[in-house]
Amino acid sequence: MLRMNSITAIAVSLVLSACLSGCGANKNTLPPPSGASVPQPNQTPVANTRTATGYGLSVFVTAPSSTMHPDSIVRMGSTVYIGYQNAGDVKDGSNPSLTNTIVAYDFNANQLKSYTVPGHNDGLLARKDTNELWAMSNEDGNPELTIINLATGAQHSYTATVNPPAHGGGFDDMQLINGVVYVSASNPTIPPVIPGAAPTVVSLTLNPNGTTFDVAPVLADNAQALDITPSIGGSPNPTYNTMVTLSLTDPDSEETGPFGNLVLDSQADGKLVFIDNPGTPNQAAYVLTLTLFNDKDGPVTPVDDSRYVPPPGPQGTTIMLFTDANNTTYRVDASFTPGDIYSCAQGQVLKLDPKTGHLTPVVVGTGDPNALHDPHGMLFIPF
Repeated sequence: MLRMNSITAIAVSLVLSACLSGCGANKNTLPPPSGASVPQPNQTPVANTRTATGYGLSVFVTAPSSTMHPDSIVRMGSTVYIGYQNAGDVKDGSNPSLTNTIVAYDFNANQLKSYTVPGHNDGLLARKDTNELWAMSNEDGNPELTIINLATGAQHSYTATVNPPAHGGGFDDMQLINGVVYVSASNPTIPPVIPGAAPTVVSLTLNPNGTTFDVAPVLADNAQALDITPSIGGSPNPTYNTMVTLSLTDPDSEETGPFGNLVLDSQADGKLVFIDNPGTPNQAAYVLTLTLFNDKDGPVTPVDDSRYVPPPGPQGTTIMLFTDANNTTYRVDASFTPGDIYSCAQGQVLKLDPKTGHLTPVVVGTGDPNALHDPHGMLFIPF
């Protein structure tokens, strides 16, 4: 997973601050949410941050300790689960005694329960169909999956039958689509040991022995995808609307699109891959290159989690939560439009135009590398 140094963070934040200030966002506005059952945001201003007009930023919860860094965030019913990594963690499973913590919160950020899982946790999947929380650890190697029964609290861990996996690294994020768990194949060997044999996305199946899991390739490292990026860096994209070889170097987060397609983020490459009908004979892939602000400003921009805004709930309100490496999970209030896409990226949260790949900042840190240091996980909650 990509990290940004402090100097870069400050430079990017200052540039974005100027843009947002020009849009009239000189302070953190907190528009009151509608609906009696919607929890009210924390009214304390968040120092060294800026928001675009119509967006309000507040602290949802700080980590239980200063050495715990929030990463993945998911929801099951009225409970939010946040995976906390430890400062200095190794990500390749080389420390067998390493553990991470997953904390359950209600919508008012009250801590309900915590779970300890082996390894360096990076991916979470809330399975409503089985009332389980799946936690994937060690994205750089020696992957391990822990399944938590949310009714009893019982935990069971599984390791990969084939280790190291075909792509040479570990596994990261997970999505459940039509009963199949799709997992990003992270930290691939570059170049692949056997070109074309290394997957970027796999499907995962638990084995009857109760101790291992198998994976099957879904999208190969040399898969063909339709390039849907019209222009890059202010110039027409010469491969626009043609088939290109993916050659992804950093498969990372995943998302399920509104129509059941799988969306893969290749973080360091600054690309999103949209996979229609994953794992079927009709599978098709499309690749979008992401650029900051607009084509002229560029350059290609790495992102972490990208999430679609869901339809609002009965109260007509949706809020965003996102985790940040500065030990804090934040809340964003706005009039979110269902179907829009937002992304976490270097010291900022951005709105994505899927037709162009342009990313427009809506929340940024300014002048302090610890303000929105490195946003990672994102979650929308409709009320």
